[in-house]
Amino acid sequence: MGALRIGALGPLDVIAGGSPVVVKGGKQRIVLACLALRANSVVTADFLADVLWGDHPPARPGPQMQVYLANLRGLLEPGRPPGVGARHLLSRPGGYSLVVGEDELDLLQFRWLVALGQNAALEGNLPGAATCFRQAVRLFRGSPFPDLADIQAFRAELDQLEEMKLDTYQNLADIELARGRHSLLTGDLQRLVTNHPYREKLWESLALALYRDGRQADALAACRSARKVMVQDLGIEPSERLKELEILVLQQDQSLDAPAVGFLRQAEKVNSVPPAVTPMLGRDSEFEEVCSLYKQEGCRLVTVTGPGGTGKTRLALAVASHIGETMDDGVGWVSMATLTHPEQVPAAIASSLGLGDFGADEPLKMASRFLRQRRLLLVLDNFEHLEKAWPVVLDLLTGAPELRILATSRRRLGLRAEYEFELPPLALPPLDHILPPDVLREVPAVKLFLARGRAVRRHFGVDESNASLLTRVCHRVDGLPLAIELAAAQLRHHSLEELLGELEQGLTSLPGAFRDLPGRQQTITATIAWSYRLLGKGEQELFDHLGVFAANPTTTAVRSICCCVADSGEAEDAALGVLLSHSLVRCYTDTDGNERVGVLHSIREFARQRLLARADADAVYRRHASYYLQLAETLAPALWGYGQISAFRELKADTAEFRSALLWATGQRGSDEVALGLIGHLWHYWELTGNVLEQYREAVKLVERAPDVPPAVLAPALSGAATLSWIVGRYDQAATLHHRAAETFREAGNQQGVAWSLMCLSVQAAQSEDLVLAERLALEALTTPGRGYRTRVSALIVLSRVAYHNGRYDAALELAQECARLARPLGDGWLWGVVLTNLAESLEQAGELDAAERHLQEAVSAAFDLGAYGSLAAFLESLAGICVKKHRPDPAIRMLSATDAYRSDRGVPLEPAERRRIESFIAQARAEAGPVRFGLAWAAGRALTLAQAVAEAADLPQDQDDIRPVEGRTEIQAVAADYHPSTPWS
Repeated sequence: MGALRIGALGPLDVIAGGSPVVVKGGKQRIVLACLALRANSVVTADFLADVLWGDHPPARPGPQMQVYLANLRGLLEPGRPPGVGARHLLSRPGGYSLVVGEDELDLLQFRWLVALGQNAALEGNLPGAATCFRQAVRLFRGSPFPDLADIQAFRAELDQLEEMKLDTYQNLADIELARGRHSLLTGDLQRLVTNHPYREKLWESLALALYRDGRQADALAACRSARKVMVQDLGIEPSERLKELEILVLQQDQSLDAPAVGFLRQAEKVNSVPPAVTPMLGRDSEFEEVCSLYKQEGCRLVTVTGPGGTGKTRLALAVASHIGETMDDGVGWVSMATLTHPEQVPAAIASSLGLGDFGADEPLKMASRFLRQRRLLLVLDNFEHLEKAWPVVLDLLTGAPELRILATSRRRLGLRAEYEFELPPLALPPLDHILPPDVLREVPAVKLFLARGRAVRRHFGVDESNASLLTRVCHRVDGLPLAIELAAAQLRHHSLEELLGELEQGLTSLPGAFRDLPGRQQTITATIAWSYRLLGKGEQELFDHLGVFAANPTTTAVRSICCCVADSGEAEDAALGVLLSHSLVRCYTDTDGNERVGVLHSIREFARQRLLARADADAVYRRHASYYLQLAETLAPALWGYGQISAFRELKADTAEFRSALLWATGQRGSDEVALGLIGHLWHYWELTGNVLEQYREAVKLVERAPDVPPAVLAPALSGAATLSWIVGRYDQAATLHHRAAETFREAGNQQGVAWSLMCLSVQAAQSEDLVLAERLALEALTTPGRGYRTRVSALIVLSRVAYHNGRYDAALELAQECARLARPLGDGWLWGVVLTNLAESLEQAGELDAAERHLQEAVSAAFDLGAYGSLAAFLESLAGICVKKHRPDPAIRMLSATDAYRSDRGVPLEPAERRRIESFIAQARAEAGPVRFGLAWAAGRALTLAQAVAEAADLPQDQDDIRPVEGRTEIQAVAADYHPSTPWS
């Protein structure tokens, strides 16, 4: 029979069975319109008769009504077999009903979209809300239900529908203004105020949209038109809000500017150009030519083309830095080599411009709107990777008259507006006659070779003795800057004559690799392979072994893990220096002062493939895992006390290596003992970071295998697996594993570990609101012989919470203060934050909201300084609760939204009791703020990172290397003097 579609939000329009249907006869149309207006409800036969005939019904209205209904059934369901009941127009006791769904009647679809949009706004999904509201109002094709317009019985319903439509338009305007999309509103709003001149809020929205669109005079005219309508037509003065808006427009008050809270994150002047790591050499003339192109009238798009390795990116960096100084609004830089699909290009462009959150289908519109009135240079580097993205360039040029674009690509974009600049290899000296040294050194290719050669051989230069060799070397690499740099790097261990000999043997495929192979990765691989072939046996072995690393290792790690059997008798450091000279690695000092070996991703992949083909691969991976296990053993204790910030940073710097070691250790060729050791020492670090899902899976999978390892190794891993289980919401599993940990610690003779496990179980019982069990376990942990100092503090926290939830508030506060006294000297910022949060809860109950807020801000600060994002979310949630209590709903909503987004992204749920507490905060904030204000604040919060939420929450102190103890507290200093950081079970 086909689909049914009834359009009543305009002239009656029916599609049935896939074809348009004409409903003839005025009364028949009234019947259908009446049933549609009250769809899925029973309309009585008496009411229909009254609507159709009023005070002058026919002698027998019933049969006439049945004729209308039978005709309508045939129209709505053409082809319905005889004997089969109708699906849509049904007879009901006392009347009739039109049974349809949202997709079959536009009125129902309108109501459904409005409800959907309101829910989206309430949840902070402003793009989704705007989409729903826009789709809803677009369903109107004119005056709704025109066949019923003159019938008094429907007047109230039609007025209500019109009001609902206008409210939807107003909600759409409010949201789009909040999103900075004012330019999309002006046309609709001007039409609306013409048709509905007495709705002040529409006038206000129109004036604000015009003002933000740079049309101050039109905005002022809108305010005055509204005033005129109110005074002349209605005889009333406009509202104070409209009067104030007119004054603000006149004053060009900054409060009228588009908001920048998360929806548009933009700097005063765009500058996303990456810094150049080496000077540009030998490209002075090309630099001047490209810059001069932009001075030509009508030149807005320049594409620098050329084969791989010619230095297109380096030239673009220089041009961008120079031209950027003349552009009022700066320079945006997009590296397209990292993108994989053309659809990603608009989002990358928007990000480079500093634009923030946008819906999946809107980044191009947002970028176009941002660029429309700006003088800015946009660089699109490595465009050849995504040539099909050329329409994006065309759209931007069309919509932004002052925009200039610089693209680098192996081929032109093919646009009419394009000025192509072919970047050739560097100019070469003639081969047929050798230039004098003072002339030769100024030839671009030679100039670059000399500069890079001096980087590895300080006194390298050109003279009569090597001028010929140098000329031939530059020709042998075709003047390609990348090849010149790689070749010059070999001068540390090769003479020019030796280098030329190597090039003659190993570079026969280089021109084809750079010019003909389709992929950039293949070109880089060919370049790496060439450089690899120039290494000696020991250097190749060291290079292969570097493939075991997941990121950039310290030089200490390289010396400990990698072997070198350099046939020249060189030491390992010397072999590493050779790799450095080949530009295969780089050495640098990280922010913590550690010397590291930097390896590009593509080079690392090449090395990894070489390693996997070697007979000693398993031995290298075993050394890697053992080294990082030992490093974890060294650093883990410091995570529980003074020096934890530096320990945290060191662990974070090698996160990729710890992950790689764990994955190998849990694999088929790995080691259960190494894997358990890594879990036992690193679980608290993972807990602090808040990124635990992958580690949780590996930890639980391993401990559930019950590997045959010493209890002293298994017990800490069980404790860690239990904690990770709790964090990801596996509460029963967490309790089971903590019980196993206690038993295993007991088997290992480790009473500290037993006490710690009991304390962990008491914490979980308290969080599960089993207060009797929590108190019993906490007391048992406190009385366990040999229990540690930290276990004592943590157990007292549990007892404080138990007292609080049992209504013994004075006892809870006293215990919380005792916990603070005991915890401060430990120097553990994470524990200190937990203690302060617990103390703040008791202070809040006592009515000391200011003190509670100060403590929570300190907790947030301590967690933020440490980088303990896993706890930072919880501390921010508690701080939001105080804001709610102090009637500051907006910051509370933003913080709660930011933490909710953080938890969703990382799969870290709230415990049931804590979830109820947070939901109560949200409900109170929503009630005070109202739905639209709540929706806007929630959306702003979704756009915040936790770090940005912290910046809103408190004026944080500068980063510090350690957490300072309280000055002048002798009892605390005495504890601190005797305390040495250690794990809770050692």
